[in-house]
Amino acid sequence: MTTVARLQTRGAALVSKHGPTCRRVAQSLGAAGLQVRTTPFPSALPIQDLSDVAALLVDLDVSPSDPPSVLLAEARQAYPNVPLLAVAGIDARSRLIDALCEPGVHHVLPKRGALTLPRGGMPVIGSLEGPDEHDLFAAVHRLLQGPETTGVTPYLLAGAPVHEVAIHTTEDKEAALNQIIAFAESMDLGGEKLRRVELATEELLMNALYDAPRNPGGVPRNAHLDRRLSVALGAEETIWLRYGCDGQTLAIAVSDPFGSLSKRAVTERLRKVADGVPRPQAGVAGAGLGLVMTYSVANQLIFSVSPGTLTEVTAVLHVAGTNRAAQERGTAVHFYSV
Repeated sequence: MTTVARLQTRGAALVSKHGPTCRRVAQSLGAAGLQVRTTPFPSALPIQDLSDVAALLVDLDVSPSDPPSVLLAEARQAYPNVPLLAVAGIDARSRLIDALCEPGVHHVLPKRGALTLPRGGMPVIGSLEGPDEHDLFAAVHRLLQGPETTGVTPYLLAGAPVHEVAIHTTEDKEAALNQIIAFAESMDLGGEKLRRVELATEELLMNALYDAPRNPGGVPRNAHLDRRLSVALGAEETIWLRYGCDGQTLAIAVSDPFGSLSKRAVTERLRKVADGVPRPQAGVAGAGLGLVMTYSVANQLIFSVSPGTLTEVTAVLHVAGTNRAAQERGTAVHFYSV
């Protein structure tokens, strides 16, 4: 009698019992070349017919009463070395930021509809969709291809023109900001959409000019300075602004050569979101609010860091449809080591 070996499949494991989430994840990851296998609870992991697991996704809504750390730790036991992505719709902002604070969690995505709140403040389960398919595909595709692919290209349709500006001084920053505003206005973006583009760009550039620079000993050079003071970087210390739009998505990336941003610094800043987005005060130094403000207007916030060499922060904004619809998508956060 001949025994037929069971075929093993490379794919992704999903913990969810939410139909729309299961469908959207299967669609996005299938497009990236992964077969998705689903189980309703972390206790049912690992999934036996997945020999090569490229991603583990945990829907925190399988048990909204449990802290994210409990669900994630249980799932992590089954797949300790696999990239872990957390998804949530119930109390999405707070729970996803909590999830991002957990060791080994570098990717969090809200469900669409999570911020469309009825009276009482909580979304209705039946109104929730899964995570945005394009956002999830871009995140997983980058994991599979290697996180070294930086810039805005991974988040735009192929062929979308990308613009690039070199920045060394505060005056360069102002000129670059005017350039991207003119670009947005040329597409007839106005009102809140234009405000979101301007705010994200300015905050990312301010962080790169004031918070990122370090002296040879690793001590911040400009973080103590009033933001109204002009600064200048060295000839070899170039900040790059890259941006582009494909008609639906506008992406902005700001990179610096210092590589001084850590995941811990990111999560400490984003925790301020739980207290509401504070109003920035003119000239305040080192308040750490730039990333909070950018998070509040972006639909994806992507960090790519090579310590001591590179920090790139990319803000992806949906500009098709209404501004309200874009804001109701929430904000996915991804942190890559390159």
